[in-house]
Formats: sequence, C-alpha cells, structure tokens
Amino acid sequence: MAKAVIVGSKVHLSLSLKEKFWGFHGTPKANISDIVKIEQVDNFWKFSGWPGVRAPGAGIPYVIALGTWRKWRSKSFCAIYKREPGFKITLNNNEFKAWLFSAKEIPTDLVKFLK
Repeated sequence: MAKAVIVGSKVHLSLSLKEKFWGFHGTPKANISDIVKIEQVDNFWKFSGWPGVRAPGAGIPYVIALGTWRKWRSKSFCAIYKREPGFKITLNNNEFKAWLFSAKEIPTDLVKFLK
C-alpha cells in the first residue's frame, strides 16, 4: 500500500514493487513547498474530484485504481484500493497535479496542509 514519506525537503509516495510494476511508474516525488493542500477522502469511488481516465495503469472499479490518470492537460497518480479511505495531495509545479492514495494516516509534518 502506498504511503507518503518525508525525505529531507521532499515528500515521496512510497510504492511497493507490485505497485510500481502495475502502476507503470517509479516512486512519485515532490518538494514539500509544492504541496497546495491535502484532503482526506472517505470513499474515492464517490469522490467528485475523480482525475480522468487511466493511461497507463491498472483499474477495476471499486477494486483498484493504480497508475496515471489523465485529464485535459493534467495528470494524477492513483494508488486506491477497494473502498478504503485515503488522501488527495494537490501539487503545484510537479509532474502530477495530484496524488490520490489509500492510507490511514499521513506524516505529522504534512498535517498542516490538511484541509
């Protein structure tokens, strides 16, 4: 399961080997200063901010959303499992506009961005 990890002045979305393989991506990274906000999401499948269409990655509705999701001129990285709660981290000046991932908690240094 993906989790946000702080390494120096950067935040990494730490992925397992299986997540990297099926998500067709390495570990997404961003500067902490690039974080605009963090939202807690109870159910991603009912979330109105769904990020577009999968390309590339693995996706089965209500089971898994893993990889890059694309929308007009933007893309998001998803690591969502079943109906588990998680977080949406909105970013500036990054490869991805947002990271959406299933998790129970985020690092305490990122709580100040939680809205």
